[in-house]
Amino acid sequence: MLRQLTNQSWSKHRARILNFITRYGEKRITLAALHSLRALSNEQLNPQVENLPPASIVTYTEQGALLGVAYAIADGSGHCIVVVHPEARRRGIGSKLMKALIQALPTFSCQVAIDNLASLSLCFNNDLHAVAMFKGPTGKATLRFERRSMNASPNIRNSNPVS
Repeated sequence: MLRQLTNQSWSKHRARILNFITRYGEKRITLAALHSLRALSNEQLNPQVENLPPASIVTYTEQGALLGVAYAIADGSGHCIVVVHPEARRRGIGSKLMKALIQALPTFSCQVAIDNLASLSLCFNNDLHAVAMFKGPTGKATLRFERRSMNASPNIRNSNPVS
């Protein structure tokens, strides 16, 4: 079952979610993204609050077992995390989580290191478009994905090339 967390449910499930991401993120989650999630205030999950970047946390559970977590802040450009339990992969859970994030935020983007094939596939399968390539926080070549708007220019330039 997919569940969009509220400020009350974030407080209740915070430790469980952080532990899940740390345990099953396979060392692909940047420290900055993890710190961002740890520092997330309850108010940021309330879309009515102004002057704070909006955030979304979505979980996927079956029979009470947490099988997946997704998090994005500031349209995903701040940080975006999708983690699925290893035994539950290849069942479409990551896509369901990603779709829920995309729908929850007014605009959406994310960054994926080019050696992370599962996450690249997840982005392409959810109709996100690679719009730039740059050196990411770990020093690896990284693609920036965005949800293409209806009036987006077909000539997107790469303003941050990998060197």
